[in-house]
This record gives sequence, C-alpha cells and structure tokens, in this order.
Amino acid sequence: MTDGSFHPTRWTLVLRASGDGTEAGQALSDLCAAYYGPVVAFLRRGGRDEDSARDLAHAFFAGLLSNGVGAPDPARGRFRSYLLGALKHFVSKQKQAALAQKRGSGAEHVSLVSENDTSPGTPEPADPNEEDQAAIFDREWAFTLIARALAALEKENVSRPAQFAALRPWLDGHADGASQTLAARELGMNETALRVALHRLRVRFRELIRAEVAATVRDPGEVADELRHLVEIVSEGR
Repeated sequence: MTDGSFHPTRWTLVLRASGDGTEAGQALSDLCAAYYGPVVAFLRRGGRDEDSARDLAHAFFAGLLSNGVGAPDPARGRFRSYLLGALKHFVSKQKQAALAQKRGSGAEHVSLVSENDTSPGTPEPADPNEEDQAAIFDREWAFTLIARALAALEKENVSRPAQFAALRPWLDGHADGASQTLAARELGMNETALRVALHRLRVRFRELIRAEVAATVRDPGEVADELRHLVEIVSEGR
C-alpha cells in the first residue's frame, strides 16, 4: 500500500461524516473496538484495578459512540491523538463529578463537555503523571496495531499454518536463538526457500501494518510520520 493509493478509511470516513450516518457510526465502532486495549492500559496506569478500568472504558466508549466525535480539531488528525485527548477529558470530568458527590452537594451538575469545548478531545490540565500515562497509551497502541496486522497476516496464511507458525518468531520479535536451518528442516524446505518465504511474509506484514496506520489518520502524508513514531515507541519499550 502506498500513499498514492490512499482512500477513505475508517477514521477519514468518521471525520468526513462528523460521526453521523450508518457507515461513519460503524467505522467509529470498529476503531473503538480495535483500540480498546490502550484505553484500559491508560486507565490502569491511573491507579485503577482491571475491573474498574474496564468499567470506565466501557462508559467512555459508550458515550463516544452515542455522541459521535463532534467537530475534531483538524490539527488532531490522528485517531490516536483524538482518542487520548477525549479520554483525558472524560477522566477529568469523572473526577470532578466524583469530587462534587463526595462533597455532598448532590446538586452540582458536571457536563462531560464544557461550554468552551469544540471537541470531546479537548484536553484538561495535565496531572503529574500525564506524560507517563501518554507514553503507556502510545506503547499499547503500537503493540495493538502490530498484533492486529500479525493476526491479519496469519489469516491470509491459513492454508499454510505450519509454515506460518515456524516463521512467526522472525516476524514478532521472538526469534532470539531460533535457527532458520532447523526451521527449514522441520518444514521440509531448503534454507533458500525458507528465506524467500520469510521475506515475502515480512513484506506483506509491513504492508498490513501500514494499512492499519492509514486507517487511523486523516491524511496520507501523516502515515510515514505515524509509522516512525510507533517504531520509536516499540523500540523504547524493548
């Protein structure tokens, strides 16, 4: 997939329709489902246990799917950036509501979106752990994207399960100490044929990763930058 072949994908469809319509709603639902994991990781990093984080994530996504994306800032053209901004805003409003309830007023109304907001993604003032939480979110996002691309690649190779399983360690970074000579022998292939098969898988894997990235940006020019960012995040996490 090249920038020249860029076409409306899930996020661009959502933005073009401002979150309205059946297609845009389904596209947003697909994106939310795909990147549920990074949201839970972000909430866990805030000190919540697994169940509390998942409950809050469900509430966040329910509101997002119900209300749509509003009018996202064009500068925040990546779904990753938009989602993190919206999540921070949601968590901040939840804290305000909890504080108001704790004070016992019971009468104070806290809106999920302030009167000055132009988008659910408008960030609230940063808390001391915001930078660390954002790094966790981006790292989980990167690993989720890679996992989705790898799952798609495995599905494409369903007719060759043994070969894919044998070559997978060289795709997902778990090939430390693995022997291509041994893998070739177990598959009944010579080493040259195995290297060719692995090269083809790697090329297709990169294409699928790129396609996953393209689905979450609004402009083809952002794909390369987003890929570089995600590679840096993954490298730092190892």
